[in-house]
Amino acid sequence: MNDISLNRCFASPLEPSVSSILDCSGANSQRIRNWMANRYNSAIYYCEEERESLAHLIPLLLCGEQSAQLVFNNEIQRLCASDEEASSAILSLKEVEAEELVHDLALQQVQSELPIVEQTINIQRQAKRFYLQLGRVNSYCEHFVRIAILDTCVTQIMHEFEHSKLGKGHPFAFLCGLIKKDEAKHVYVAKHHAQYLGADRTMFIAEHEMVLPKLYTLLSSQSAHFEALGIELTQLFNKLEDKWA
Repeated sequence: MNDISLNRCFASPLEPSVSSILDCSGANSQRIRNWMANRYNSAIYYCEEERESLAHLIPLLLCGEQSAQLVFNNEIQRLCASDEEASSAILSLKEVEAEELVHDLALQQVQSELPIVEQTINIQRQAKRFYLQLGRVNSYCEHFVRIAILDTCVTQIMHEFEHSKLGKGHPFAFLCGLIKKDEAKHVYVAKHHAQYLGADRTMFIAEHEMVLPKLYTLLSSQSAHFEALGIELTQLFNKLEDKWA
């Protein structure tokens, strides 16, 4: 295990919906907790090339999970403080925040067994800049349109990891398959929350055209490490082109 802990891209919410991973009781969260308990992050499961590539890629994934916790938590706090009748929406958003926490902790566990590469701080800085830009919006509605689009991308990215050169039986590929299931649900929650806030189809199309190139630019900075795992970014993004058309 490395003896250097990475700083978080984003701080944890001040008033999280769940205070512990033990409070994350969903069926898929339980599967991920079982994965963590079995210590499938151990270095014995990863060859040197995989360790090197994942050491560059997991900081990108972690930044997204940490940003998502804040986004969903902030919206929960806003709705709770408002006069809106939004109990159903709040419950769904709390479930997403809890699941993002589980993803965060599982990926941190994997990271703990990987080398800290020289570029880590710069990778985190680039990722943080991307998520901060994503959050510069004119309305809550616009923000959740972007989140729905981004989660569609994350779902596809996790699918690519699941079916990468690692092999479907590889522990990290299996973890990504579990995260993918949650992220697909998060697309649904974010999309419907955006629509609840007033989003229409034209907003999704317009924001999709903005989010994809920026995300491609971010991920392309680590294209060699994606390719080492058998993930070709151009092909990945081609699959995403028509998702919101």
